[in-house]
Amino acid sequence: MKDINLINYLNKHNIDVPEYMSVSTVSLPSLVNKSEEIKHVKNENKHADMKFTFSNPDYSGLGDKFKWAKSCIIISFNYGENYKTSIASPLGKGSIARFAVKDYYEPIKQFINILKNHFDDLNIKTHEFIDNPSHYDRLFFEKSGMGWQGKSSMMLTPTVGPWQLIGNLYVEKDFKSPSEASYSCGTCNMCQISCPTGAIDNEYQIDSNKCISYWLQSPKIIPHEIRIKIANRFYGCDDCLLSCPPGQNKLININKTFEVDLIEIINMDNYELISKFSWFYVPKRDADYLKRNAIIALANNPLPNSHELFNQLLYSDSEIIRLYSVWALWRVDRLNTINKETFYKREVSQNVIHEFDLLIK
Repeated sequence: MKDINLINYLNKHNIDVPEYMSVSTVSLPSLVNKSEEIKHVKNENKHADMKFTFSNPDYSGLGDKFKWAKSCIIISFNYGENYKTSIASPLGKGSIARFAVKDYYEPIKQFINILKNHFDDLNIKTHEFIDNPSHYDRLFFEKSGMGWQGKSSMMLTPTVGPWQLIGNLYVEKDFKSPSEASYSCGTCNMCQISCPTGAIDNEYQIDSNKCISYWLQSPKIIPHEIRIKIANRFYGCDDCLLSCPPGQNKLININKTFEVDLIEIINMDNYELISKFSWFYVPKRDADYLKRNAIIALANNPLPNSHELFNQLLYSDSEIIRLYSVWALWRVDRLNTINKETFYKREVSQNVIHEFDLLIK
């Protein structure tokens, strides 16, 4: 049977591709396998103990997962909106990376459900992967002709740049594969230059041990040098994306910003805070990790009286909150407001005591 053009097929069946979304296909079997690439990053410990696709690279990096599948439909959603992203925010404010402003995977899920329902009605088997550790979501991106991998490791498309999330739908139906596009970054290395921590030390590979986005989602104690580089970031980091020329084609609306009130975050009820940012990855769904981020960001972008809040937080029931509050007082040059004798009598956590001892030297 002759392979079918996906766009023509969707038009014929009155299935509209939503705004800001692009689709393409890859015929299967594809012989695409990224397992060794994933293992290489893991073996060099550049995954920083992340699980996700690193848990089972032999499967997550395998393109031809199902013998029954004849095609894979790749769905890309452009989440880049016209707004200002800046670490130069008003005092007491924290920034959120574009991808985390809201659940941008939801439009992909909705469209894939439309496709699945259509194929189900025709008794055509499907299997989807959306932000799933069992599937490396960019496996087919280049082969589908949608774009190329940038030196930042992000997938890039002309006019869209890196501002996109990807979903995959395996289908028991033949669709025609488009030609691969011959794009590249050429000599551009703006992403490497712009990274505040040097996490893109090698082209096309991120060292997560240095990546701010990684640390803001990690349960581990954040190194001191990373805390300062975090600046006022509350969640995520966009610097390598913002510097990427293919994604800079839109006008910026400087009145549209995505910032949070850091003091409000710190004082919020934990359940309410997790609910407010339900789509965030938060270790163990423990809101104290979000408050940790807010304490770091506030210490880097403080209000005149922020030290008073940090002193109050030394009495928190949370070890995480107390540890970062000690550092925050050091950061705003108010560590001398801690009474040493009282601190050592009261504090029961060796981690918090160790933090204090390091900073008073």
